[in-house]
Amino acid sequence: MPPSPNPLKLEECFIKLHNLFVMSNRILFFLRLLVLIQFLGYAAKLDGPSALNSFLLVSMGDPFVSIFDRAVQVFIWFACTALLIFGIVNPSVHSMARRIDFSILGLFTLWSFSVAILSWIINPGNPFHATDPAGHAVRFAAPLALLLLTAFPEKGNIRRVEWLLRWGVAGTFVGHGLCALWLKPSFVDLIIGTMNLFLGDPVFTAVSFQDLEEALTIAASRQAFAESALPIIAIQDFILVALLLLPGKRIKTIALWMAVWGFVTAMSRMTAYGWDHWHDLALRICNGGVPLFLWAHWNSLESKKISS
Repeated sequence: MPPSPNPLKLEECFIKLHNLFVMSNRILFFLRLLVLIQFLGYAAKLDGPSALNSFLLVSMGDPFVSIFDRAVQVFIWFACTALLIFGIVNPSVHSMARRIDFSILGLFTLWSFSVAILSWIINPGNPFHATDPAGHAVRFAAPLALLLLTAFPEKGNIRRVEWLLRWGVAGTFVGHGLCALWLKPSFVDLIIGTMNLFLGDPVFTAVSFQDLEEALTIAASRQAFAESALPIIAIQDFILVALLLLPGKRIKTIALWMAVWGFVTAMSRMTAYGWDHWHDLALRICNGGVPLFLWAHWNSLESKKISS
């Protein structure tokens, strides 16, 4: 008679297969932190009028839309606190706390998607704002992915959510790539402002007429450099997207470089405009954070395969 299978060995094999496909709680918590930081940025930006504010202003009037923005801001502050607590406590899927968690993530997804669409609608004829639904894709993909991964942590769902995040990152890089290719003025300002921070602002430090002439020459050269660099950056973005979306491939170096580049471009809001623009960095934290999440997830899968 053939030997009967050892139940302990079967259980060990099952655990190894399960661990291979269930996402690490630490990686999920990292995604939760990204969503939390992003929405702290949304809340801070609501000190000024939102895209929804501008859309509703004519029909609803200023008092209503201003109060609405303040209400959304307060809700986001409390919701971010709740997200952090739920991430630490990790309640069961069927608990009331987890249902509140899912509701917050659903509302966050809806808000970021609505802001992207309305930013396009309220700026008709503006080619740069027309890219916002794509350029903001990672902002609404991140909370949706966290919702799906927390609610349905099965193997097949993880693969689908991975592609959701890939397409979210791809949309953001395509949207920003198009803006770079079309020489978006604010992108030019980001490069010039960052160069002025690290190399010095020649116009600001000029003390004589001759110094001013030299400073204007330097400023013109930096403007030319920024305008010549942006199309190259656009081509890089498009190549990275093509490599990220290769079917059946998980190229970790591509995800890692997209993470580095996403963080660099997000940080440029502060290097160009100052520390008081921290909310612009927070709002774009997923531009680099989600590619880093993918890189960490792929590394985790690889290490689990080796250990099994």
